[in-house]
Amino acid sequence: MNDSPLDGLDARTMALAYLGFGTAGILGGELLLSAALGAPPAPEAELIKGFSFVAVSTAFVWALASRKDRRIERQQTSIRSSLDQLRTVVAASPVPIIAVTPEGRVTRWNDAATEAFGWKRDEVLGEPLPYSAGENSENSEEIIRRTIDEDGLSDVSVERRRADGDLREFRLSTAVVRDADDEPAEIVGAFVDVTEQQRRERRLREFELAVEQAGHAIYLTTPEGEITYVNPAFEEITGYDAAEAVGESAALLSSGEMPEAYYERLWRAVQSGETWQERIIDRRKGGELYTAIQTIAPIASDGDIHGYVAIQSDITESELTRQRLGVLNRMFRHNLRNRMNVIEGYAEMIRQDATGAAGVADEDLTDAAETIVEAASELVALSEKAQTVSDALESEATPRRVSALVESAVSRAESTYPEATIRTDIETGVFARVDSRVGAALDELIANALKHGGETVHVDVYRTEDDDSKLVVRVADDGPGIPDEEWRVIKRGEETPLEHGTGMGLWLVHWVVKKAGGSMELEPSPLGGTAVTLKLPVGAERPRTWFPSGE
Repeated sequence: MNDSPLDGLDARTMALAYLGFGTAGILGGELLLSAALGAPPAPEAELIKGFSFVAVSTAFVWALASRKDRRIERQQTSIRSSLDQLRTVVAASPVPIIAVTPEGRVTRWNDAATEAFGWKRDEVLGEPLPYSAGENSENSEEIIRRTIDEDGLSDVSVERRRADGDLREFRLSTAVVRDADDEPAEIVGAFVDVTEQQRRERRLREFELAVEQAGHAIYLTTPEGEITYVNPAFEEITGYDAAEAVGESAALLSSGEMPEAYYERLWRAVQSGETWQERIIDRRKGGELYTAIQTIAPIASDGDIHGYVAIQSDITESELTRQRLGVLNRMFRHNLRNRMNVIEGYAEMIRQDATGAAGVADEDLTDAAETIVEAASELVALSEKAQTVSDALESEATPRRVSALVESAVSRAESTYPEATIRTDIETGVFARVDSRVGAALDELIANALKHGGETVHVDVYRTEDDDSKLVVRVADDGPGIPDEEWRVIKRGEETPLEHGTGMGLWLVHWVVKKAGGSMELEPSPLGGTAVTLKLPVGAERPRTWFPSGE
């Protein structure tokens, strides 16, 4: 809107108009004076002066108007240039920028908005905003109203659904563009997609909560080993609170019990980017020693190590328990074997004495002596079975071909039970390796089947149909089967005074298979007895020709 009618005229038009009005004024004045008042005509010199004044005034007016035109042209050129630059910036901005009328119809939509929301510019210009708001977010109409009322908004959190239905999170800032009458003409909004940032922040908060609530001591250090963070479990386990530990060297926990070579190996490992995991003896603030399994891993990016994270699991009590059980086990087995030898010796003496001088045996006394000898032998066998269980569970796991384990177990069983029939059926092409400790479980299953079952045992090895990472080993017999109550005890994982197993054999199998990462099931045997099925995780496959020795 122009301020006056003259604002629309250029300098030449204004000068000509001024000259015309001036000339007409002089001539018209002379005619009016002569005709109306009868005044004599003005001297020629006066007329020339008047026309000269009008001409000079016209030139002055033209100069002023021309200067004004040039200034206006420069301003308009500058404005056009600024508008062109603004359009270029808006179009090239990596930030989605959208403008709408107060009624919500789209007037501007840059390429970044197309990338962020999925609609093309031609699809939305002149149309209502195409996206919808999330359930917990303000809608577009409310944002427009607030923008006008508050003359712009800053950093408002909104959720908007893309053309493909994906709900994204944005930080939105808006501004009002007003016309010459100070009325809202456009509402411009700039969107910053913070979806991934918000997800990272949520994951970070979850990680922080997990670390804070973890039952293991966790602490962070600089590359030089200075502690920068400890979690509550660290404070509880070590006795040092965060204020005492942060800023100190990790050597704060050193007990003096570990050799220097331990720490040298530790630093070589973590500084080369490896993860270190070893048993360590550290010292609490109060001076007490504690044993922990410690894992230390480098915190690295782009090949540079920025620090280390250490996790300690306090195993002091479990170590003491293991030591106590080990000592008790050795003492029990040693003393049991010695005392059973004494019992067997005296029982044999009683049986010999039961014959008497007349050569007539006292059958009751003989039977009692034999019962004592049998019971003693069973107790010694139980002690030896306990040793077998201990050895199997405490030994290191090594991968061995399942066929070799089966063949070795069958060979040992055939030498112990030469009259038995043991058939093996190993699926063609199965060269998988399993935990070597499974061999002890196979020994127990086959021996148990022959001792308490019938005279026939089948051992089958095959792949599962639904999971190539698992292997099935089934030991089936034709005997009376395992009692239900004994199997329930194994499945439950504990014995009770009213319900317990009759021996350690099934426990041995259960523990070994669990330690190997597998499972055990009991089912009817095709032979009429019981079938124990082991489902075991397998290792890497190897061609048969790589193992000429069978290992």
